[in-house]
Amino acid sequence: MIPGLKSHTLLDNSKYKSRGLPAGLPAVPTERCSTHETKILDMYCGNHDEVGCTTCMALNHRSCADVQSIPDIVESKFQTTDVDKIHQKLQDLKMMMEEIIKIRQRLIENLKKSKTRAVMAIKDFRKEMETILDKLEKESIKELEMNFIEKESKLLEEKTKAVNELDGLKQAVNDLKKSEGNKAQQFVSLKMSLKIIAEMEAVSRSLQTTVDADISFSFDPAILEFLQQLKTFRPVRHDSATDFRSQRTTAYSVKRIENLNIRIQNDNQTSHVYGSCLTEDGSLLIADNNNSKIKRADIVKMSVTDYCCVPATPNGVCCTSKIGAAVCLSNKTIQFVSLGKTMTIIRQIKMTHYCFGIAHKDDKLYITDNNGHALYIHDMTGAVLLTITQDNAGKSLFTYPRTVAFSDVDDKVFVASWDKGLVFIDGQGKHCQTVTDSELNIVSGVCTDRRGNLFVTGHRSNNVMQIGRDWKKKGVVADSSDGLKRPLSLCFDTRQCKLFISQGSSDVVKIIHLQ
Repeated sequence: MIPGLKSHTLLDNSKYKSRGLPAGLPAVPTERCSTHETKILDMYCGNHDEVGCTTCMALNHRSCADVQSIPDIVESKFQTTDVDKIHQKLQDLKMMMEEIIKIRQRLIENLKKSKTRAVMAIKDFRKEMETILDKLEKESIKELEMNFIEKESKLLEEKTKAVNELDGLKQAVNDLKKSEGNKAQQFVSLKMSLKIIAEMEAVSRSLQTTVDADISFSFDPAILEFLQQLKTFRPVRHDSATDFRSQRTTAYSVKRIENLNIRIQNDNQTSHVYGSCLTEDGSLLIADNNNSKIKRADIVKMSVTDYCCVPATPNGVCCTSKIGAAVCLSNKTIQFVSLGKTMTIIRQIKMTHYCFGIAHKDDKLYITDNNGHALYIHDMTGAVLLTITQDNAGKSLFTYPRTVAFSDVDDKVFVASWDKGLVFIDGQGKHCQTVTDSELNIVSGVCTDRRGNLFVTGHRSNNVMQIGRDWKKKGVVADSSDGLKRPLSLCFDTRQCKLFISQGSSDVVKIIHLQ
């Protein structure tokens, strides 16, 4: 017999009668043990707060002092309110689990869609590579053709010279032969022949020089070696802003710096860029205010590949889809641009307020008005959904609001407010906080790294500051020592960890590689 365990083989029905229970129907459990299936879960170990069958108790709780029969202790241990609490807890957990299932199902569906998009991106990249290879092939053949023409022309020239010299030799032979019988003429012909022989020997020596008439092609082994080392086009990324593992908590540092020249042939003035953004395919869109153009730059070839003129000076620009962008024009207009093989302007929306900075999210346009001290939220038809001008105390929230960015982890909106700082707003338009720092003088631009951090430009402090997920300064990423001068806007390439920074009155966009 187990120590501390009362015998319960024979139950006394009389005590159940005294508790108001029918005789012959003792208050005993009915659930069977999952381990010992023939046994009932009718035992309780108070030391471990566990229920089990007699075999479980004999095997696992032999040394426990407080092992009793459930029918013996149920009246003292059991409370109906406990069942209600546990029932509510189970219901809460059930609802939580159902919500998790819904979320996971939605994530699975999104994952499948993202896989399809990724496969298409791989195929598109393959086509792009084929286009590049076709161009390299054409250029290589063109270079080969020029080499061939150069060598062929030289050989034809030498051949013509040899033919002419041969004709001269034949004529000298005939003249010498004809002069036989006339010593005076033979003397003249002899002397002329000697002169011709001297000239021909010199020509012969130059023409007999060994000439390499072959054309061959030898590829650059570095290209083949590079391709052979690749296992994939690039590592597959798991884009999940809410995934804790994807958050970056350390400060960025500069790895190297490049200068992208955005001036094109028909620019009349030095570029002045208030807004820029990256397209889905990785191109850089640039709103060149001074030249009234939207320029598209290839950040691999490091050159402007395309542009379109807009009917007024452009301020901000943002992508609205894979093939579309929206531009703030100085004449209170939002100009939509198609991002096809060549950029073209399409429809316009006339606004009642000035349009400066612009960002797009969930089919809404977030537009700042700079001088008007407001942030407007519009739908895609131009209707105003919300106008934000004041903080929670009713005071002016912005001074010269510029660019807009969105949080990676919640519904917050960030607005670069020229001399107020970086203003945080929630999804309902309520002011959350304003970030300022002594090292950040005149906030002109803001963007996110998609890993919980913000990059903010200081126009007069000539720097870029990193702000972490806790909204505290991580440090200054780049400054004037890196060549920054009056930065105006910035955007971040999450794929290649690059910052693109436009500067006041400059044809150069700074590209800062971070690590």
